[in-house]
Amino acid sequence: MSLTITLRQKKVYVEYYPENGVSWISENFDKGEDFILKRTFTLTKKDMMPGGEIPYADSMEFLIGQLEADYYKIDKRILSTESDVLIHKSIDIRIRHFIANSNISIILKFEKLAKQQIIIGGEEKNAIPENIFNDIIQSFPSRTELGHYVNSRVTNILSQYLEGVSDSGNAFEKYLAKRIKIKRINSLESIRNFEFEKYSFILKTLKKMLSDIDSYDEIEWRKQIIEIILIIYPKYIRCFSEVNIKDYYSNPLKVTERYIDLMLLDANGTIDVIEIKKPFTDCVMTKRTYRGNYTPMKELSGTVMQVEKYLFHLNKWGAAGERILTQKYQDFIPSDMTVKITNPKGIIILGRNNNLEREQLFDFEIIKRKYSNVMDIITYDDLISRLENILRKFKNNTLKDNA
Repeated sequence: MSLTITLRQKKVYVEYYPENGVSWISENFDKGEDFILKRTFTLTKKDMMPGGEIPYADSMEFLIGQLEADYYKIDKRILSTESDVLIHKSIDIRIRHFIANSNISIILKFEKLAKQQIIIGGEEKNAIPENIFNDIIQSFPSRTELGHYVNSRVTNILSQYLEGVSDSGNAFEKYLAKRIKIKRINSLESIRNFEFEKYSFILKTLKKMLSDIDSYDEIEWRKQIIEIILIIYPKYIRCFSEVNIKDYYSNPLKVTERYIDLMLLDANGTIDVIEIKKPFTDCVMTKRTYRGNYTPMKELSGTVMQVEKYLFHLNKWGAAGERILTQKYQDFIPSDMTVKITNPKGIIILGRNNNLEREQLFDFEIIKRKYSNVMDIITYDDLISRLENILRKFKNNTLKDNA
């Protein structure tokens, strides 16, 4: 599912791409029901553009506003606001100007707090400057922060009445407090102290997850690990799931649709592929040798092959894929960024190696180095080791400064 904003012929349109087709929306309209999109846009049949009622269409487009003088006027009925919203014509209007965290109506929230008409940009009296508006949008907490806040509140209450409830919420609240303090830092030492606390928290979180694997399903496990990866590998700024790509080779008669579970985007717009598996103990190396060598288990070799195919199809997709991915994710990346498919690499995170014998570890290292030019194969014990080495770095630098 995705949303896009389009400006053409002095009008503002929102286009909706639902995962399960659009026929059900038309059916609701025929019953006289409004369609509330992302708790932000209240739409009726008269807002729908001609052709949107086609039952086999994969998207539906609605008119939500039009240019009057120097401002695009967004209908108050559609935004459920008291007054029409005015957005200056110089602003590149995007979905992020209307919706935060998937279902928070930014404009409605602004109006309720300001208790007056919302005008963005331009020279009108009481207009909010565009840069200030963007700063406020950036200040909205992420879904991850909101989720951790809820966990914090719930575990804090439950721990007062039930035994065995981990008080992880308080730990995260302390972490958030330290993160807020970073805004007031005034020395390199304070930065290092903050980084040390951050990575300490991540390491404790990962170890706790590994001690209670069964309490996570596959999807929740991946979400948690991705949050950790985005911090350990700061070059990546976003992770997209269920990414549709084209396969021109499996069937010579037609193009096949494939889906990458997780795709990473770095600060330059370049993409990589990451595959995350829950850490089953015996999924890395065989216990028996073949001609004196330990070989990869099916879980490892199968995952390597899976990632290699993703990388192959991405490279073959080339410039056409870059245009399609840039268009698809335009509302989630900086406006001046384009997605680049430039020899993408893979990251595989799976299994444990803390139970491997010395010979198994040696052969495992050979396998990792064999693929090192195209992918990074990491066990969860490798991940722990990397975090511990990062912590040693900050601790050693602190000791040098104090010497």
